[in-house]
Amino acid sequence: MNKKLSITLIAAILLLNGCGSVRENRIRQDVLSDTSMAEEIRRAIDLKQLVAGMTQEQVIASWGLPCKWCYGTRKSTSGDTWEYHLPGADFLVVGADFLGVGTGTYLYFDSSQKLKHWSQK
Repeated sequence: MNKKLSITLIAAILLLNGCGSVRENRIRQDVLSDTSMAEEIRRAIDLKQLVAGMTQEQVIASWGLPCKWCYGTRKSTSGDTWEYHLPGADFLVVGADFLGVGTGTYLYFDSSQKLKHWSQK
């Protein structure tokens, strides 16, 4: 691969990853401004933890966006599945959206987009 194409590819990846961070921050601010949210969920978000029954937005506020290109992230009418690449896990490349590398942590949502449970592969 030539040098110019390499630089362009790296710049595009960094730009796309930055856009995800802006979206995550906006969602987190919107979620945390909800005064009717249960204290248990607010505490979980602050501690970057999960609680069954969280909405997808609350999960994003806690853990960030799921890996877009990972095999485990998929939509379904019966409920979405999200795969996460968590910091601190064994990985080669940093970043949840970077080239679809995942740790095998899967979140399962019901048809109303509420978190049912999660597991590691």
